Amino acid sequence: MRIQPSVVLILVVLVLAACSSPPDPPPDTRPLGNVTATPRECDLISANAIKIATGLNDYRAYGTKMDMGRKFASCSVREKGGSDSSLGLMIEVFDPSPNDAEDLENTKLSTHGKDLLDELGLGFAARRKNAKDKTIAFVYGWTPDYKRLLTVNIIEHAPGRDSLADATEFFRQLKPLLLDKPK
Repeated sequence: MRIQPSVVLILVVLVLAACSSPPDPPPDTRPLGNVTATPRECDLISANAIKIATGLNDYRAYGTKMDMGRKFASCSVREKGGSDSSLGLMIEVFDPSPNDAEDLENTKLSTHGKDLLDELGLGFAARRKNAKDKTIAFVYGWTPDYKRLLTVNIIEHAPGRDSLADATEFFRQLKPLLLDKPK
């Protein structure tokens, strides 16, 4: 009995297809939308935008306020039941900023940060590794006098997302609310 070459070719293709890994999922191109839309976490950040940017569906958000609870200071999002290493998103406003111009420039240089677009104001976006060797996409932006600083940090683990673009979008929408307005 002789096996036809076309049958052998079909068998080889089937074996290779069965042994190969599944294709990568398509990139997640959903826009974050309005990052302050309801429902909100920390009285400011859209729950939907958090889920899209972090990839976390089951999370806890913790917000802090300054000046006896009147002004937004921070919002940290962690996987539910997770530890410090399960951080997904951290947005902070520092007023006053702990960093001067030299500190910010050194951070930009050490992380190979790229300046924000002119319409976003003073600041930069970059990536760095944390102590657990996880990559963090972050944006730092500040007022011209360096007195206030807004930071957005996203741990990169949402499949198919560009965390640096997401951090920049959070910054773009939050800057007028948290950095530009006089406090």
